[in-house]
Amino acid sequence: MKKYIITFFIGFIATGLISAIPGILFYGPEQAELSKLFPGVVNEIPDPVFILISGIALFILWIISFDKMGINNLKNGAMTGVWYGALTFTFFGFQFMALTNIVSIQFVLTDIFISSLIGAFQGSIIGWSLGKFG
Repeated sequence: MKKYIITFFIGFIATGLISAIPGILFYGPEQAELSKLFPGVVNEIPDPVFILISGIALFILWIISFDKMGINNLKNGAMTGVWYGALTFTFFGFQFMALTNIVSIQFVLTDIFISSLIGAFQGSIIGWSLGKFG
């Protein structure tokens, strides 16, 4: 349990910091544009409470599944993180496209690409931390 808690705090903080870059450069402007196109449907600023809840849930899923798969080093964590990020956000992006007409294919593909990069970073931290504190 200790390794999960340590991994969670190290990884969640580091991932939050690195995720701020695409948040500022890509997601923020996209969110503002979508809120103008769909007022009352898309929030101009995302609700941080819901972002925090969803981020915690996804991060816990990654930590537990990485541990169960025996991912316990930087390299394997990064490799697993790439495909976890790509597949997770492929699911979310295309589900969202199936349910709404709000986002474009370009947005979804860019999101998958960015999420794959963040996933590599996040996975490397999770793998390293599980190996170090496990």
